[in-house]
Amino acid sequence: MSDDEFRQMLAAVSAEYRTELPDRIARIDALWEQIIRGVHSSQQMDELIRALHKIAGSAETFGLTAVGQAAAAAESRLEPYRDVQQRPDAECQAEITQLLERLRHAAGVGGH
Repeated sequence: MSDDEFRQMLAAVSAEYRTELPDRIARIDALWEQIIRGVHSSQQMDELIRALHKIAGSAETFGLTAVGQAAAAAESRLEPYRDVQQRPDAECQAEITQLLERLRHAAGVGGH
């Protein structure tokens, strides 16, 4: 594979990632809404944390450093709630909501 072919392939993968990012963030928002409303299970919390982890790990590869940082911060803040059957307290909920807003902003995704 030539350098040009590699760059074209990387550009295509990057474009696909950016196209799929709004849907991934919408899923994160939906999970978060369920959690703060108290209509959730530990499985949903785990799914939310995993979704944030995936974005945190991949965003910088595609030049989206701020997206990755916001996702990593939200993941880190939620991690203590992974295996417990309680939702975050009001202060933590406000922090997570703000971090998710930062994530949407960094990704250029409209408000929720």
